[in-house]
Amino acid sequence: MLALSVALVLTGWMAGRAVVEARSDQTISVTGSAKKAIRSDNVVWRGRLYADAFGVTEAYQRLQGYGQKFRAAVAAQNLAGLKLSTINAETLSTEETRPDGSRVQRAVYRLSQSFELSSEDVDGVTAAAGKVSEAVLAQGIPLESDLQYLYTKLPELRLEMLKAATEDARLRAETIAQGTGGRIGVAQSARMGVFQITPRNTTQVDDYGSFDTTAIEKDITAVVGVTFRLER
Repeated sequence: MLALSVALVLTGWMAGRAVVEARSDQTISVTGSAKKAIRSDNVVWRGRLYADAFGVTEAYQRLQGYGQKFRAAVAAQNLAGLKLSTINAETLSTEETRPDGSRVQRAVYRLSQSFELSSEDVDGVTAAAGKVSEAVLAQGIPLESDLQYLYTKLPELRLEMLKAATEDARLRAETIAQGTGGRIGVAQSARMGVFQITPRNTTQVDDYGSFDTTAIEKDITAVVGVTFRLER
């Protein structure tokens, strides 16, 4: 009987302790997010000119002529800060048909020169780059180029967005807790989710985050997961 009484007491004590631990361990996990519209404050224009010929000298002369016309078109748009790389050479292959109908492989030399221009004048460079490209291509000059739009104040804005996303998470948790008759206590843990910079009003989502460089107008989105203590 004594052993049974001790066993019942221990069982009751352990059950009571389990209830306390379960109550004190009640938590709620929510995801908070924050979105803000931003505008790119820097543009980078990159590209290259290239010339093909069966001889290196001929390819070089063509590229030099292309370069002169390209720089003239750039100067006409008052674009400053253009940087040109050294000339790069590569050997390609093409198939040539002889008079007798036979085919033979022949080496083609391609010489190319890259360029880059960075500016805070996003709209001005965008418009000027388009006009330069049109002028150059109209002269039959091979040109490859693209514009990349960047936002340089991201480090400062990232902190602001994470704070806003955390506040959103707390608001969501409080709303859920009120519906259960409880209230939110201190945060138990927090985890930063994906950080997205996407074209304005897009539905694009990447599990690993994204950093768009194609659009001037963008949306920045921060996501955090927070676990709060749920108190009764």
